[in-house]
Amino acid sequence: IHELALLASFYDVTVDNIASVVVDKEFSSCQTLKGPSGKEWTDFDKVKFTIKTKTGKEVSVQADRCGGDTSYAMVSDEDGKELFRHSMPDEEDRANVAVLEAKYPGAMPYFFSQ
Repeated sequence: IHELALLASFYDVTVDNIASVVVDKEFSSCQTLKGPSGKEWTDFDKVKFTIKTKTGKEVSVQADRCGGDTSYAMVSDEDGKELFRHSMPDEEDRANVAVLEAKYPGAMPYFFSQ
């Protein structure tokens, strides 16, 4: 959801101007797992897709929900050259995560960086 909000805010992606959506089926995967209640849930654990708009913009989203606690956003040019990258958590947040993990053992690690 956060990624879609960013696409709408910064890349002019709207329902009305999407020309195409291409899913990277090799990267993407879906799993069905039992939750704490015993009920099964099906959801993506990894997904990657590229949206092209009618205004000529192209943007890709890649997410791996099981890939660790670091998230990053990268902007590249048309040739794939990286122009900007921001990672979360940063060094200051990582130090705070270690403190919180010690204080609240057993809590899900992604809570600490939010």
